[in-house]
Amino acid sequence: DFGMAVGQPTFLSRSGDDDILEPDDGQYAWEWWYKFQVTDNISVTPALFYLSAPYGQLQKNSNDDKFDNFGGLVKTTFRF
Repeated sequence: DFGMAVGQPTFLSRSGDDDILEPDDGQYAWEWWYKFQVTDNISVTPALFYLSAPYGQLQKNSNDDKFDNFGGLVKTTFRF
């Protein structure tokens, strides 16, 4: 099995008075995975994920205004 998922939370794209608030909180989450069936009872699923701007609007006002998160994991499933 192979899969990919993408998501985005609800966010503010424009406020009533742009002088007060300039929203910049449209972040994405991506995930890709592939399931290997090792035996009839064991499967291994490596996955990669990427989070763009996970702090949202809070990130815009920080010193680290280009913070993204990229990672991976391996899930092993045993069935009895």
